[in-house]
Amino acid sequence: MRIYHLVQPYFFAHHHFHRRKIEALRKAGFDAWGLAFIPEKTFQQQKAKYKECINDGVMKIIRIGNEKNRNTRLIFFFLIETIIRNGILVHVLRNDPSPLITLRKWPFIRKKIKYIIEYEGDTPFELVYQSAYIEDPRPPIEPPLNIKAAYDRILKEQKEYVRKADGVLLMSYEQIKLWEDRLTVPLRTCWLPSLSDPSRIKFDEKKRQEIRNHLGITDKLVLVYVGNAICKWQRFDKMCSFISNLIKIDSSIWFLAIVRYDDLDLAQESIIRYGLESCTTLQNVSSDEVTNYLSAADIALYLRHVHPMNLVVTSGKLGEYLSAGLQLITTGANAEILNEFIQKKQSGIFIEDSLEIDDRFISEFKKIKARSMDTEWRKWLSLEMTKSFGNENDPFCAYVPFIRDIIEH
Repeated sequence: MRIYHLVQPYFFAHHHFHRRKIEALRKAGFDAWGLAFIPEKTFQQQKAKYKECINDGVMKIIRIGNEKNRNTRLIFFFLIETIIRNGILVHVLRNDPSPLITLRKWPFIRKKIKYIIEYEGDTPFELVYQSAYIEDPRPPIEPPLNIKAAYDRILKEQKEYVRKADGVLLMSYEQIKLWEDRLTVPLRTCWLPSLSDPSRIKFDEKKRQEIRNHLGITDKLVLVYVGNAICKWQRFDKMCSFISNLIKIDSSIWFLAIVRYDDLDLAQESIIRYGLESCTTLQNVSSDEVTNYLSAADIALYLRHVHPMNLVVTSGKLGEYLSAGLQLITTGANAEILNEFIQKKQSGIFIEDSLEIDDRFISEFKKIKARSMDTEWRKWLSLEMTKSFGNENDPFCAYVPFIRDIIEH
C-alpha cells in the first residue's frame, strides 16, 4: 500500500516536519511520499523552492491550472492510484478530504482507499479569533452573530470529515479532548505535536559568538522572536509595545526579530511605531540559519493570547526556543505539556496576556537575565529537551505504529 501525505500548496514553513513523517515511514519499510497539488501561477512564483523539494526525493508535485480544478484533479489522481495499486492511505493535512470521501462511495474503490486527517490547530476557533479580533483583553471564544453561520458550517464539515476518517492526528491531549467532547465518542487518534526533532536544534556557543560579533550586540541582552508578523495571534505589534516598556527598565535590551521576507515591511512599521529602530535587528534568514540566531539570543518571546485557539496547540517554535537553550517570557498560551516542562526546568517567566510589567515580573526577569548568560546552563536546557522529547520519548515513536494499525485494520 502506498502512503501519501497530502499537504497545502504553500508548505515550505513546515516542510521539515512533513519530511520527518515521510522518513519515519520509509525507515519502517513503507512506500511513502509527500504530495501537493500546486496551481500553475503559484508554482511559477516559487519555482526554485518547489524544484528543491522535488529534488530531495520526498515530495511529488502535481501542477494544476488553477485552484478551481483542485478537487477534480484530486479525484482523478487518486482514482488512477487505486486502480494501479493494491491500495492507498492518504494522510490529509490542510486540505479538503471530500474528494476522498466521494471516491469511497464507489463500491469497487471503497476497500482500496483509506484516509486519516491531521489538524494542526482548530479552524473554528481560528475563525472566531481572527474575524472578531480585539487586542485587549482578548478575542471572544464564542462566535459573534455575524460569523455564527460560517462557524457552524465549518464545524459541521469538520465533524463529518473526522467521523468518516480512519484515524485522526491531533497536536495535544487538549485537542483530543476537544474533539471527543464535540463528537461525544472516543476517537481513533494519535497524539502528534508539531515539535521539531530536538536533536536537530542545539545551543551552539561558537555560532552565538560569531553572530553577536557580526551584529555588534556582544554586550546586549537579546530578546528574540521568530515567526511571521501578519498573523494576528502572533501579536507582533503588541510585542513591540511590550519591549518598548521593558527597555525603560533595562536599557541593555536588544530586539532580534526574524520574520518572513514578505513580512519585513509590516514588522518594520511596528518597530518604528514604538521607537525601537535603534535597538532592533530585523532580518529574514533561511530555515537552516534560524538555529544559529537562536543560539545568539538570550531570551525568547512567546506572547499569544490565552484563548482556546492557542491552548490546544503544541507550538513547534516554542519547542525550538527551548531546544536552543533559550529561556522564555511566555503567556503560557499553548498546550500544557510545554508549560509543565518550562515550570519544571525553571526556564521562563509566565506573564498575563495583558503583558503588564509588575513587580513580580521585574523580580523574575532579573533572575532569568543572569541565567541567560550562563552557556553551561543553556547546554543543559538543550539536553533536557532532547531527553524529554527526543529518542525514545519522541512523539514520532507513536506515528508509525498508528499508521501500521490503520493499514492492517
